[in-house]
Amino acid sequence: MRPTRPVVAAALPAVGSMVVALVLQSRTLLPDVAFWDTAEFQAIGAVLGIAHPTGYPTYTLLAWLASVLLQPFGSEAVRANLLSALLVAGSCAVVAVAIERLTGRRLMALGAGICLAVVPTVWRIGVRADAHALHLFLVALLAVLLLVWADRSRSAPDSGGRWLVAAAVVAGLALGNHALTLLLAPGVAAFVLLVDPWLPVRRWRTAVGCVIALVVTTVGVYAYLPIRSAMDPPLDYADPETLTALRYVVFGEQFRGTFSPLPSLADGVALVGRILTTDMGLLAPVALAGAVVTALRWPRLGVLTIAWFVLTVIFALGYVNARIDRYYLVPLLIAVLWAALAVTTVLDHGLRALRQGQADPRSHGVGRRRPGSAVAMTIIAAVILVAPVAAVVPGQFDDIDASRETEARRWLDATFLALEEDAVIVSWWSFSTTMWYGRFVERRRPDITIIDDRTILDEGLGNVVSVIERFRPERPVYVIRLDRDLPELEALFDLQRVPGIPSIGVIYRVAGTGAVVR
Repeated sequence: MRPTRPVVAAALPAVGSMVVALVLQSRTLLPDVAFWDTAEFQAIGAVLGIAHPTGYPTYTLLAWLASVLLQPFGSEAVRANLLSALLVAGSCAVVAVAIERLTGRRLMALGAGICLAVVPTVWRIGVRADAHALHLFLVALLAVLLLVWADRSRSAPDSGGRWLVAAAVVAGLALGNHALTLLLAPGVAAFVLLVDPWLPVRRWRTAVGCVIALVVTTVGVYAYLPIRSAMDPPLDYADPETLTALRYVVFGEQFRGTFSPLPSLADGVALVGRILTTDMGLLAPVALAGAVVTALRWPRLGVLTIAWFVLTVIFALGYVNARIDRYYLVPLLIAVLWAALAVTTVLDHGLRALRQGQADPRSHGVGRRRPGSAVAMTIIAAVILVAPVAAVVPGQFDDIDASRETEARRWLDATFLALEEDAVIVSWWSFSTTMWYGRFVERRRPDITIIDDRTILDEGLGNVVSVIERFRPERPVYVIRLDRDLPELEALFDLQRVPGIPSIGVIYRVAGTGAVVR
């Protein structure tokens, strides 16, 4: 039984980190359906549909599995939210594994995992359904697999290649989840060549195996999109059955215009500094110092993590998104790694000085071995790692805590109650996704037709006005539009506000004859 004890002890930091993260997220978990992308991610797995670009096939398949396995824990929405909590908790566990492997210090590994769990942006992504939670987990797992391969390539080069192949599979799954994975490629390539410059020549079978694993995994995952789309699922974004439509979804052609000019170098550095400080408090400068420490003490890991950090930050600085904080998850993960390695390095020097003092015969007994001193120093170091991040949480807790967010449920119930039989409702994304959840996941109101702006485009319906004119003679028509779109409709139609609908998503019934649009 002896060999079991070291294995159990080594697993404690990962398990402890995961448990702490799950406790935090379970107490703040979104209890029901939401609006916007969250509602789509809550629905997409349960109906095995096609999500918005880039399709997120890896996430969709995993969300479907979660919707089956997590049935005892609540509704489909809750299961999808819980999946994010599990993925973020898993990321914390993997970070603990990485730090334990690099430093051999289990308390510091536990501290690093807990530190990641309390980073506000990371915590926030773990309480609601979102494919970015899976991206965070897969990136952390990819990093650990690369570290294991680097160690094995020195001790057992002939058998170590399987870890690199496993990393290639994870990279393929990550590509099938989010296009941000492409930004990791330069760092991975540099790391691999620094570890084994002759890999493509001396171990070409491993190199070929990695390429095959990456391609087969990526293509296999993305094959879900046209195959499932051909079955006409309830949610079928852009209908990617044809090569043109598939390219549109996979390469995110819809978002090509959503980039802004990059800020100046000084402005960009200042912005990133503010982001790190907001999420990590006084640990932010420690993390940046940790980048230097990592580059000096673990140079290959330094190249990998600095490349991942810089490229992802550059992309996020130029990308326009309603929730751009999600695009800083990987940089925050890396910052936690850097901070943990910096604090551990200082701890190592302190413990070394303590041992030297204890061994000095001139200490006259003052330096006698006190095992408790080393433990106390390690505990203090772990607290130093976690405390600055924990200190910023109270100021952001209201934004993190989703346990009282029931607006979407109240809005959905009121809307489905108010809509007349056989109604057509012309909506936009933030509210369409919530109604899709109610219509296709909860199977309510099968009589209504929900027409999103995407539906208008996919089915060639023209525009909102032409949709109203098409359905108004035969069916009740309702609209949900942004305030800036209302004047045009009010000039053409008699819009009557539907009573009893929460003000977060006002609904209008198209009444009267209105103007005839030609």
